[in-house]
Amino acid sequence: MAYEKQTWGTYQYDESKSLAENITAAETANALVTTDKIKHIEDGIAEIELTPGPKGADGKAGASIKSIKLTKDEGGLITGGTATLTDNTTAPITVE
Repeated sequence: MAYEKQTWGTYQYDESKSLAENITAAETANALVTTDKIKHIEDGIAEIELTPGPKGADGKAGASIKSIKLTKDEGGLITGGTATLTDNTTAPITVE
């Protein structure tokens, strides 16, 4: 089954509210990270089938992803990142 992208809302923690009120408000705004949402993401990642890149001029298989480093803003939102390939080159990751 194809991964269905989640639609996330936003919520700014309100110091004048209790923790329970903030959690309820974040949940209402669809901005609360829950175990079920994380499992959904993990299941989607597990479904991804990676294939090697095209062969280079030397006939060897192309580089694949070795690691990914994500960056986030002050509010904790993922804003981008960098992928490091097996040949140690890097590629930017954009977030839309």
